[in-house]
Amino acid sequence: MKKRSYAIGALCVAAAALAVVWYVGSHAAPKVEHEDGEDAGSALVVTQVVKQQDMALTATAYGDVDSGVPESLSFAQAGRLARLDVLPGQSVHRGDVIATLDSDPAAMAAYAQAANAQAFAQRELRRNQDLLALQLATQSQVDAAARQLQDAQAGLAAQAKLGGAQTSLQLKAPFDAVATSIAVAQGERLAAGAVVAQLGRRDTPRVLLQVEPSLSGQLRAGMQVTLTPLQGDATPFAAAIAQVQSAVDPKTQMVGAVVPLNPAKAAGLLAGMRVSAVIELGRRRAWSVPRQAVLSDERGSYLFQVAQGKAHRVNVRTLVETSSIYGVDGALAAGQPVVVQGNYELSDGMAVREGGK
Repeated sequence: MKKRSYAIGALCVAAAALAVVWYVGSHAAPKVEHEDGEDAGSALVVTQVVKQQDMALTATAYGDVDSGVPESLSFAQAGRLARLDVLPGQSVHRGDVIATLDSDPAAMAAYAQAANAQAFAQRELRRNQDLLALQLATQSQVDAAARQLQDAQAGLAAQAKLGGAQTSLQLKAPFDAVATSIAVAQGERLAAGAVVAQLGRRDTPRVLLQVEPSLSGQLRAGMQVTLTPLQGDATPFAAAIAQVQSAVDPKTQMVGAVVPLNPAKAAGLLAGMRVSAVIELGRRRAWSVPRQAVLSDERGSYLFQVAQGKAHRVNVRTLVETSSIYGVDGALAAGQPVVVQGNYELSDGMAVREGGK
């Protein structure tokens, strides 16, 4: 009886094993074949047809909006600065008061002395004229008195220009401008001719660019520039270089270039605002290729072209560079597509299959 039970158990185990084998065999993953029967040694790439075209040679620089060539304002006489009416960066109109100066007591005293000298010379001339009528003076004495009066009048006029005739003076803006700097403080005693403020004209705005010294030799007056304010989403606008400086700024170690602005286009720009500039240095015929197509190694820049299912390395030289495109020069074959994706894993002569264009 026991032997019969063992036989039945063995048959059950064998049946279960056969069932497991059948299940595994029927549910096994089918053998994967390469898509379209391609060779496993080829690389999947994306290519793009490129062409030669005239491209602008450009350089990028940065600079600041400036209110124009600054002009210094000062009082012709010494005195105490009684009032300062502007701040740096403030807009002023022609005729606006910039500052008020209390006249220097010494200047007022000098004016009073000049006035007394003139009055004395007038009296002397009348006295000599009366004596001449009585034949008690000569004509030369009258002439000398007249010269003395002329000298006294000139001295009085000079002291009046120096402000001695007024107890206080006002310094006014001679044109519409922006106060670029204030050199003094209210209450300060000023010497004659001391600079009080510098004003930049609002009708002559400009951009002061800072360019690399190595690039400055390629710049010329009249070159076109596309300016883009870095603050906000302002629209780029065109201008032209008017002047390239011939010295390196000791602070920035850069060379300056001046770009005048059309006041209408610069209406929304404020002095000191930062801008970027794309300078057009000229035009050059080059192959226009996507940036990602160009690689580099110890031998220089290169890309891959595809011919008869194989990738071929082509050494290139970058002539033009933008945010998305390179303009390159090299022995590219016209009509052969350039690899734009999958190029990092390629080597010269490697088999490829194109997955898109």
